[in-house]
Amino acid sequence: MLAKGNVKVTDLLCATPPAIPEGSHAMTQLVELPPADPGLAPHRHSGPVFGYVLEGSIFFELEGEEPRVIVAGEAFWEPGGDVVHYQVSNPDPQAWSRFVAVCICAPDVDMITMLEPEEIIARDHLRHPSARQHQG
Repeated sequence: MLAKGNVKVTDLLCATPPAIPEGSHAMTQLVELPPADPGLAPHRHSGPVFGYVLEGSIFFELEGEEPRVIVAGEAFWEPGGDVVHYQVSNPDPQAWSRFVAVCICAPDVDMITMLEPEEIIARDHLRHPSARQHQG
């Protein structure tokens, strides 16, 4: 934690992202999920994403990682590129979830690309064993 005068700065997350291509741009988004919302289908981002949960919680699954719940006050990141983001949903049936995401967008590539069903099945073996849905 860094403190100077009345200013208090607390590090929430430290990560080394992959190389960022020249010509990339950053985008900051507020993402709001209604109660029990399933969120986005499996997708990938063109570059790294850094996020902070403002309110509620999110169920979060990146390819190769065990799915987990991230609660208000916690930060997350994903490397983007070829890594699939399988789940970002609101597990709470009563309350909204809100988070801020800072996305680094590669030039000439959509910030988000949805996966086709065939690719989801073909990559299932790359998911954490607890999240796999297909035998193969």
